[in-house]
Amino acid sequence: MESATAASRPVSPVDRAFHVLQVVVAAREPLGVREIGRRSGLPRSTASRLVASLEQLGMVERTADALVAPGSALATLQPTSANTPMLLRDQLRPLLAEVSATFGENAGLAIDDTDALLYLDQAVSENPVSVDDVAGERHAFHLVAPGVLTMASWGRDRLDAFLASHLESVNDYSITDPKTIRKRLQRVRSDGYAWTNQELDIGINGVAVGVYDADNQLVATLSVYGPSYRLSPTERPDLAIELLALVQHRAPTLLGK
Repeated sequence: MESATAASRPVSPVDRAFHVLQVVVAAREPLGVREIGRRSGLPRSTASRLVASLEQLGMVERTADALVAPGSALATLQPTSANTPMLLRDQLRPLLAEVSATFGENAGLAIDDTDALLYLDQAVSENPVSVDDVAGERHAFHLVAPGVLTMASWGRDRLDAFLASHLESVNDYSITDPKTIRKRLQRVRSDGYAWTNQELDIGINGVAVGVYDADNQLVATLSVYGPSYRLSPTERPDLAIELLALVQHRAPTLLGK
């Protein structure tokens, strides 16, 4: 894209901000402030100031290498924004942090990404012994607690098709037997939560509960995970019930239900 001509440069602050946002959204990759200024025809200092304002609004975000990319708040401008992953992330981020602080372990927000479980975000606890960041990772449903919880919400046809496929096993704890999984899902539906025992990573356990919309459809999961020596139904028998109660109490307010 060529630089804007003097005649086409936006004049008002709102025009300029919107023009910068258009440049960022239209780009196929994150841009530096200098390049944004070049493409928008604005001085670098002006582009930098506008980017900072848009960042505060969540309309743009900084990448790890300080480049500028479209922000999650853009989802709020779409008619179907209530169902978008990034809006869910923003809506549930306060609860994610509360879950981590309440239970003293890392907490994860994940969604059904059709062929795998996708972690949208993570809140890191202050515990000195914790688990690596999982945000952005995708895992087979049957190997992680939020994935097992998600499977429990599926219809019969989808579940049958999944269990008829090759189920990955990554260690001796991985559960891949279809009959065992079906029995497990019956228990999850009854309890409202799912525990996993080192089924993806040796030494790591997790427990997950669901987040539901106004039609009682699963839209996301919230989970707590950490070292198996301190995070298990035996070590913390009340954790799953307390997590379920917290999410059931707080999530409807955050989702505007």
